[in-house]
Amino acid sequence: MCRIFLLLLLLTAVLPLQADTQAGLNTAVRVRVATAEYASIGDHATASGVVIPFRRAIVAAEAAGRVVERLVQPGDTVRSGQILLQLDDERARIALREAQARKRTQDVNLAEARSELARGENLRQRQFISEDTLETLRFAVQRAISGSSEADAALSSARRMLADTQIRAPFDGSAELVQVDVGDFVNPGSPIATLVDFSRARVRAGVTAREAAQIGIGSTARIGLEALGAGLLNGQVKSVSRISDPGSGTYTVEIWIDNPDDRLREGMLASVRMGFDSPDRSLTVPSVSVFRRDGKMHVFIVRDNTAELRTVEAGRTSGATTEIVHGLEAGDRVVVDGQFALRDSAPVTVLGG
Repeated sequence: MCRIFLLLLLLTAVLPLQADTQAGLNTAVRVRVATAEYASIGDHATASGVVIPFRRAIVAAEAAGRVVERLVQPGDTVRSGQILLQLDDERARIALREAQARKRTQDVNLAEARSELARGENLRQRQFISEDTLETLRFAVQRAISGSSEADAALSSARRMLADTQIRAPFDGSAELVQVDVGDFVNPGSPIATLVDFSRARVRAGVTAREAAQIGIGSTARIGLEALGAGLLNGQVKSVSRISDPGSGTYTVEIWIDNPDDRLREGMLASVRMGFDSPDRSLTVPSVSVFRRDGKMHVFIVRDNTAELRTVEAGRTSGATTEIVHGLEAGDRVVVDGQFALRDSAPVTVLGG
């Protein structure tokens, strides 16, 4: 009898609780909405970039040899063609003298063969030698010409080997690193020095595919550099990549900027603003309506006083407005206030009509 009484008391307590819970699930959530509509998202793109030198080269040895003189120090300003390093050139000079001697010998041989041919042609006209003998003289001239050409090639090679013992700067710039010193032995391909040209600089930034399609080549970009404080620099858009970066999925834009006061350094972070060729109108919603869930962007839309969770692809953001590339249509009502209390298919009451 006591057990029956306790069971009745328990049922009396649970049933109202279940009813209250069910009622809570059916209670409409009060929300505010805005309409997805076409509007101009802006006539520019903004992106983060990084500064790199206009030119950068790792100068390498082209001949084997021992370093006998180092003519540059880290930080030195260098001119195009300036000698940075001198290798031992004794063997190269010996090889050059040998090539010059061979060339002189071949020139003498060629002159002699041509003289013999001239004499032979004169004798042939007077029928003193046969045609076969004259043909032999012609072949001798051709052999001498070939030998002279080989000597020319050997002489050019010897001169190049001697020139390669002097390692020169490929462009105007500064030597940032010098990796060898007097007494070191280098082989072809051994790195000698790292040169950079910062008379100008390049800024590389990543943009979306839609932005890449609208940025004009040759257009002006405004660049802010946090390391240099306030103030913006003007740059020119030189290229927009047609292939995306596999890591970020963005498209690289390269901008050239001048560096008249030599303050730019490799690796500086830049904030870049680039104009579009032709600003278009895009489907937009208030930025507050868009949120991330499970790694994807979503919004809640309202249909017949019911919330519907919708996955969307967001594009550019300009202030309080976000572009929607896929997932919505113009006229859809998106929740801008109260969405974090919602679940899919929850009833809603739209405030303000």
